[in-house]
This record gives sequence, C-alpha cells and structure tokens, in this order.
Amino acid sequence: MKNLNHSILIFFISLMQLKVIALERKLKIIVEETPIRSYLEEAQTEKKPIKKDPNEKATDTKEEKGGDNISQKKLVGSDIEIATKLFTRLNIPIEFELVHWTQVLPKIISGEADLALGIEKKTKFDKYVIFPRLPTYTKNYSFYALAKHVQENPIMTFEDALAHNYSVGILVGFSYPKIFWEAYPFENKQLNSHLIEGRSLRTNLIGLKEKKFDLILADRERTDVLLKKIGAEESISRFKNILFWKEFYLVFSKKMVNDKFPDLKSKVERELYKMTESEQIKEINETWILKGIN
Repeated sequence: MKNLNHSILIFFISLMQLKVIALERKLKIIVEETPIRSYLEEAQTEKKPIKKDPNEKATDTKEEKGGDNISQKKLVGSDIEIATKLFTRLNIPIEFELVHWTQVLPKIISGEADLALGIEKKTKFDKYVIFPRLPTYTKNYSFYALAKHVQENPIMTFEDALAHNYSVGILVGFSYPKIFWEAYPFENKQLNSHLIEGRSLRTNLIGLKEKKFDLILADRERTDVLLKKIGAEESISRFKNILFWKEFYLVFSKKMVNDKFPDLKSKVERELYKMTESEQIKEINETWILKGIN
C-alpha cells in the first residue's frame, strides 16, 4: 500500500512538471501590419468604479474615479483569428508580435520567432522556413471591366488586353508577379504605357466606372465585396478567367526543427485541413474582408 501511494505521488508530481514545462514558453508568431489580415484596432474598455468603504463616513469626501473609457489597441484581423482558433483547438499557447515587414525575415533567421503569418512562397523565405501544405488564404486576380464589355466576351487574358490596346488600372506599390511584368515590361525604365496607377482599389473602380481606363486588375475576394458596398455590382463585372493567384501561409521557422517538430507540424496541418474543409477559414476571411472594406 505504501509503495502504491508512493507511485501515485510520483505520477502526479511528474504530471504537474509536464504541465509547467508545457506552459513555460509560448510559441511566438510574428506578423506585419496588413489591412484586413492583421492590424491594430482601437478597443474601448470601461474602467470599473471604485467600491466605497462601508465604514467610510458620509462627511468624508474623496474624489471618485472610474467609469471612464480607456482606449487600448488590440491586434485583430483574419490571420489573427485563424491562428488563434487553430492553436486554441490544439491547446498550444501562443503570443503574437506585430513587426515591421523588414523585421519578419531577420527574426525568423535569428530564431526570435517560431512562426510567421501571411508569408508567400518566395525564394528568400524558402531557405529559412517550412511551409505547411495548405495556405491560410488565397487571392485570385482577374481583369474587371464595365458589365457590357464582359458580356460581349467573358474571357480576357493579358494577350487579349494587349491586342486591343486596353489601358489597365493597377495599384501603386503593389507586388505583381513575374507573369504580369512579362506582359507589361517597363519601357525606357518607365511604367508600361498601358498601365495607370491608382492609390486604392476604390479609386480604380471609380476610374473604371468613369471610363478613365478600360480594365482594372484586382483580386476577386476584395473587389466583389467592394462592388456591392459602392452599389456597382451591376455596372462592373469580372472576367471568368483567373490571371494569377497568390497564396499566403502560416510558416514555421527552421530553427524550430527538433524531435518534437514533426508532431507539431502534423497537428497544425491537420487542423488547417479541417478548418479549410469545413469552410471555416473561408468564412473568417470573408467576414474580415467585409468589415475591412469601407
């Protein structure tokens, strides 16, 4: 009986030690500030009023504080919600750190971060990170035009647009893929004459409606939502074909790789698959797109 009690005691001590070890360190996930996906939002928290001392005399006068709203910033967005739900289901503690885009790769290389959100499959990351099989979101890009134009010919490729000498609205500072620049190369170190830069997606859609250019190149996920918001879903349409797409991932730093890593990666991939198949990831992304487009 004594030996049995001793064994039970050792078991519970070991269990507590494992629990402490598990909670000892959170996985750090870094993310750059990106509209809709990961950004700081003002959150109002109400300050609780100070409770009065029951022994305090009625004649005592003290300045009461409380009840004021305190403005705090909270990290929110579709990527944040997806990662939070995923690791909560796996019972793995995490913490986020918002960093400038120039810090993402250095922090991965140095091992200061365990994971990073919103990473495209690019050569500069391939050497230092491990991509899971599924992305957290995908952007599909197509040409948009006035609805009458699309009805006449529902397919529009880069070659078609160039053959008809169509002008194309694009976004300032946006990172377009190689296939795009092959179709619209720079001319004497200047932007291709077919391209017109706009400051925002809304600006480009308005320009299209006002016939300032013939087409705009934009991602379907945001554009279809914005068209409804500005009441232009009947006057502007997208062509059926996808010109290119961009996939964004939750990636693991290679500094994490150890004997426990395969199990962690397997669990994360399994949960990503379940969330994708149930369309939960799609629903989360659509909710934040709707919320983030003014």
